[in-house]
Amino acid sequence: MPPTSHGVRLGLLGPLQILRGDGAVAITAPKHRAVLAILAINAGRPVSADRIAEELWQGSEPKFARKTLQGYVWRLRRLLGDDLRTRQGSYELSVASEETDAARFERLLADGRRAVRDRQLTQARARLEAALTLWRGPALADVPATPMVRAHAGRLEEARLLAVEAVLRTDVDLGRPAAAVPELRELTLTYPAREPLHALLMLALYRAGRQAEALSAYGVLRATLIADHGLEPGRPVQELHRRILAADPDLDRTDGRPDADQPSESIGRVASG
Repeated sequence: MPPTSHGVRLGLLGPLQILRGDGAVAITAPKHRAVLAILAINAGRPVSADRIAEELWQGSEPKFARKTLQGYVWRLRRLLGDDLRTRQGSYELSVASEETDAARFERLLADGRRAVRDRQLTQARARLEAALTLWRGPALADVPATPMVRAHAGRLEEARLLAVEAVLRTDVDLGRPAAAVPELRELTLTYPAREPLHALLMLALYRAGRQAEALSAYGVLRATLIADHGLEPGRPVQELHRRILAADPDLDRTDGRPDADQPSESIGRVASG
């Protein structure tokens, strides 16, 4: 990530970081991390002091909340310089998109998924892997879970899972289905109701010559959905099951064309476990 005029970069994909030319800067106070995270989430946009106070104290503000917040901002400004600005009762973190790892991750993810749609699978995998290497742990891992932080971290984690799914999909389509199976098994245990993951596991097993295991994977998904949600799998997964049962030769196609059998995250239900 290119530096700002003050040599500052921000890391959100893991514990919150301020990075400068001489390394990471420790932010020891949890409230300081929360304020910085709120401003980083809204980088380039002013956030009112009232909104920040509501996030920090959630209706239980101390008597001198505004002055306390000013103290937090003052300490952060010593690290961020003019990139942290005060604007008529609001604060703004003025950074370009490439100065946060989260923005760079989302750009690489968008590029990778676009390459997947264009069936440029080798290029797609490279972009997606580059996106995933930016992660150091759960998003905003050491930041107090204010409502805004919790929502943003959840969105980033969902995007991370989409990147993992897309990487594994490229492995399956590039003729390496067996290599994708172990991680897909682990993911389906972590997200037992996420249908696209189960469908991809089924396809990977089938293309690896393990038809019986692919059918068993469908049975596990169906039993979970019925027991936990009272639902049958969605139509795309049912259709994939039917084609595996019939040993449809088109399921072995790995010529780079889109597969009709594989539901995307926008088809049917996408539920986390």
